[in-house]
Parts: sequence; structure tokens; C-alpha cells
Amino acid sequence: MNKSIDDWLLGHKTRAVRTKDSGGFLFGHKKSPPPLKPGYGLANLRAAALKQPEVMVKITRRKSNASNGLKGICNHLDYISRNGEVEVENQDGEKLNGKKALRNQTKDWQKLGIPEKGKRREALNIVLSMPAGTPPQAVKDAAREFAAEQFQGHQYAFALHTDSERPDEPAHPHVHLCVLIRDEFGQRLNPRKNDLFEWRLRFAEKMREQGVPCAATRRQHRGVTRKGENFVLHSMRKRGYAGNVHKEQAKALIEAIKTGNRPAHIFLKEAVATRSEIVSEYAKIARELYKSGHKTEARLLTKFAKEVNEAGFTTQAQERYDKTVSNLNYTPFKDIEHDDIQR
Repeated sequence: MNKSIDDWLLGHKTRAVRTKDSGGFLFGHKKSPPPLKPGYGLANLRAAALKQPEVMVKITRRKSNASNGLKGICNHLDYISRNGEVEVENQDGEKLNGKKALRNQTKDWQKLGIPEKGKRREALNIVLSMPAGTPPQAVKDAAREFAAEQFQGHQYAFALHTDSERPDEPAHPHVHLCVLIRDEFGQRLNPRKNDLFEWRLRFAEKMREQGVPCAATRRQHRGVTRKGENFVLHSMRKRGYAGNVHKEQAKALIEAIKTGNRPAHIFLKEAVATRSEIVSEYAKIARELYKSGHKTEARLLTKFAKEVNEAGFTTQAQERYDKTVSNLNYTPFKDIEHDDIQR
């Protein structure tokens, strides 16, 4: 039963971020990371049902030319070290304190053939995060184990932060991990969305090994259909900068309120079908758990399935519309102007 649940939760076989295992380092291929521990699927579903915190793994993307080449790596190390004030650790466990140590590290990396400036990114900037209240040292230790397992053959450095990335969120422990894209054989990392989910599963596994209860599930598994705001767009909005996406959203909102037409959920049919499939799978798992004598877990998953089934399908656009209409607190909307919506 564990294997079927594991396969269902993962939902795919990842291969984009690593080479095929050829049985060792023969012919220039490295070993794949060890498999996830059997039973991880049920462990994460149980944790989600208990409302344990979800681990977060994301790749931060900077579109400026300053993010490419060795210069981009130096800029990022300056950022994660708070200009040399925060300790940075590399893949060998060496502690890098101060700007001089960081520059020595980047000089070593430059010997790997990384150009000072270039058109391509030469490092992935990954954030591993937990909610406020999580022991910071546990997050750092879990991140260290995760990186050593997942990025074999790659050079990397990481640092722990315990403050907040955004002004509207509480301080929380998170690790910034800077991984050179090319490994010792010159093969480049190329992670996709599915790979990020596997990374979340692996990071959650490491956090639980540190004694921290947590979950790694997709938002659909929890009955959440509304996507969170893109980190880059969120940061732009907080700085008061209106990008093209924000402008298009504002135009669509103005038009919707003028006409009184609440935005439609264009993927509602697909969302309902996915929800139905997930709830059916939960019911199947609950029955198997009950038959095998795990009645408490069966009841927990049954209750969770009911919560997921009853969750709404509100989109970001619909949420913005509902909030604006509620703030305006009157109808009709035919004469509302742009300035009204801004207020």
C-alpha cells in the first residue's frame, strides 16, 4: 500500500535535474540521490491532515544581467551573507566568514571555467524555508543534509537567515542555497516544476529527521486552488512598481467592476475533475488503512477528504474583484473610475 501511495503522491518520475544512474561514476555519470524513504506519501498526507506546516522550496529568479556569470554569483553570495556579516558554509563544510573568505571561494569557482560575465546563469539560487517558530538550527541542518544528498558533484554554498524576506510576513528561518549549475562532469542542472516538488518531499524528510513535524503536498492535495502571488511580482508591488502584469490585472479588474461581471474561473472544469480524483484517492486510502487496522489514521484521512471536498475554487482575480466590490460597498458599478479602484 505504501508504494502505491508514494507513487500517487509523487505523480511522476523526475529526471531533468540529474543524469541516469550508470552504477557509479563510470563513463562520467554520477550516482543519483538515494530514493525517498518508503512511506513518504502517507507520512506527508497525514501531516497535511494534521495541519502541520508545509515546507517551502523555491528557485529565486533575477532577470537582470547582473545575475549571470561569476558576477551574479558574487552578488548573490554578498546578499546571502549580508555583505559578509552572516556565516556561509560550502559543500565541504568549510565556514566562510567575511568578504575575503567569500572572494576566495568565488576565485576557486572561477577556476572551473565560469566567466566573469556571460549570457547564462551559472548558479541556482534556492530558498528552503519553514514557518516562524521552527528551530533555526534544525532548518540549517536539514538544508545541509538535503544539499549534500541532492547536489552530489556540485559546488555550492548556503547561509541561514532568520528574518523576513517580505515586510508583510513574520520572521521565519530559511536557508539560501547557491548551487553551481555545472557539476564536476560539466552537466548542467535543469530543474522543472515536478523536480521542485520532489525537492520539497526530500527537504520535508530531512526536517522530520530533525524532529520537526511538517508536510510536503501540492496545494491541490489540500483543496487550495488559488495560486500564491509570484514572488517577483509581489516584491515589485511592495516596492510600488507597477509592471505589465500588474497593469493588465488592473485593467481587467476595472472592466469587470464597470460591467458588474465577476471574473470567471477559466479552469474550473479541470479543477473540479482534479479535486474529485484526489478525494476519491483519499477515500480509497482510508478504506485500505481501516482494513489493515489503522482506524485512527483512516478517520483522519476521511475527515481531511471531506475538508478538501468542501473547499472553494476562488481564483486570484475573483478574490481581487470580491475584495474591491466589498470595499466600494455600493452598486451599480457603471461609473467607477480608475482612481476609485486605486483608493
